[in-house]
Amino acid sequence: RVAQSKMAERQGESVMEMLAAPQGLLLVAWMAQAGAATLLCWWYLHLLGRLQPAPGTLPPVLVLVPLRGPLPGLEAFLSALGSQAYEGAWHLVLALEHGNDPAYPAAARFVAAQPERATLVLAGAAAMRGQKVQNLLAALDALRPDDAVVVTLDADIIPPPDLLARLLRPVLSGQAQIASGYRWTLPADDASGSELVALAEMGIATLPRCARCNLCWGGATAIRRDALDLPRVWDRAVSDDLMLTRAARAAGLLIYAPLDVRPPAPAGFATLRDALRFGARQYRVLRLHAPRAFALALAAAALPVAGGAAVLLVMPTPVSLACLVAALALQRLRARLRRRIAARVLPAEAAALAARTLRRGAWLQPLVPAFQLLCLLAALAGGRRLDWAGRRYRVDRGGVVSAVQRGPA
Repeated sequence: RVAQSKMAERQGESVMEMLAAPQGLLLVAWMAQAGAATLLCWWYLHLLGRLQPAPGTLPPVLVLVPLRGPLPGLEAFLSALGSQAYEGAWHLVLALEHGNDPAYPAAARFVAAQPERATLVLAGAAAMRGQKVQNLLAALDALRPDDAVVVTLDADIIPPPDLLARLLRPVLSGQAQIASGYRWTLPADDASGSELVALAEMGIATLPRCARCNLCWGGATAIRRDALDLPRVWDRAVSDDLMLTRAARAAGLLIYAPLDVRPPAPAGFATLRDALRFGARQYRVLRLHAPRAFALALAAAALPVAGGAAVLLVMPTPVSLACLVAALALQRLRARLRRRIAARVLPAEAAALAARTLRRGAWLQPLVPAFQLLCLLAALAGGRRLDWAGRRYRVDRGGVVSAVQRGPA
């Protein structure tokens, strides 16, 4: 018994020594991150059960939708948008660069069918700003004196019938002057690239948000009319949402994140290269406008990759292998929590697709941090250049466009 006791003491000391080494500290940090990510996912689910204040009045609202074709899901988006159950008055402006845009015919048909609610404007080519921002500014001219809130929506989502009501609730009830949701990306096909992007985006979509450090997402954002001078904020901007985030923080405004605003966003990527190109562009926009958030995302993706590599390549000891098993078990638990969240915030059909993606993607899930890390590292290239929708922009440290070069569409 004495010998066994001494052996146990030596084993305990060796474990402590290993954990105190640099590799051991890496394992500890990895396990802490995995545990925190799981707790945050559970906390998101818990927060969905909170009672929320209802707005006292429902004032008129202006909804802006910038378009650029081709958009395979545009008809579905417009149909869903026309079926919104918001009980207040709202009018819609669809904005395109020119009448030759592939999205123009569908937009024109929608406006012709709802002339009392919808308007179509042609913004013209942008000079020293992003074309999306150019379209938004042209649509903003339709703001009426009694409009209390401006809403921006992206056309690559399928808005549930209550999207406007959920998005506007925090602003109209006085919780914040800005409210912003986030997309719930779903694979539009069975390609591995589509599933990788969907799994990566689900991890972002199911993180709770802090109103003081939240980022706006232009795909579903509501801004109180008197909160910011939007023409000034968007002048010479390439990113509407991240420039809005900068302006809100400079003004000391909260950006409330309604956790039930997660509109489905189908996305298809035929190859892994297409998926990497998309991820790199998204992260490059983040790096140029919110470098601290980019650094945090880089650290979050690098830690599990480094931890897994350390276990498999450097120190495959019983303790490190137990950490690997624990990380995979927590990953499976997060997938179960995300399926429950999807059932709460998504329409039934989209929730079922999200659940199938999470189950089918169990073998892909361990690769998601490596995929995100590759996208983040690719985003470091190119300096302050950003290629987006047929144009090459150069952006200064304030997020302002300093040069625009046209390229192939």
